[in-house]
Amino acid sequence: MSFPLDHRPTIRPEPPFAAPATGMTGVVQLHQEQQQAVVWVPDAYGRMVPVSREQADALIAAVPATGPRDLSPRPVIDSRAQVVLAAGVGTGAAAAGVGYGLGQVLAPLVAIGSSGVLWALALIAVLGAARRAPAPTTTYITTHTTARWWGKATTSNRG
Repeated sequence: MSFPLDHRPTIRPEPPFAAPATGMTGVVQLHQEQQQAVVWVPDAYGRMVPVSREQADALIAAVPATGPRDLSPRPVIDSRAQVVLAAGVGTGAAAAGVGYGLGQVLAPLVAIGSSGVLWALALIAVLGAARRAPAPTTTYITTHTTARWWGKATTSNRG
């Protein structure tokens, strides 16, 4: 596959190192002769790169220094949550204890009261039955048994 040709006219740009039209005056200093202080700083990937001292000072001034981190162990549950949880558990335990204690105090009182009522009802029933009983009557029953030979017997009741 062939690409179409570009039909724009060819322009010859001037090289960036072309000398200016006006003359320069002053001392000429070559690149190797420059005495700048260079420091090595880590870049974003951890590699050490050279940076001029002026640029490094500007970077240090722009980025504030971070303080040391507190690496002391922390509780798993924060202290406020522990206080709230303890208050809830303590309240529940206290309520259970009060309920148990009231049950222990009131159970005998209820037992005494109910058994007292039961004894009173039993006494009333016995006394009431004794008053309603009719006059005693005497009943005589005579049983007459006659024995015969070979184990035969006859019984008659007369009243």
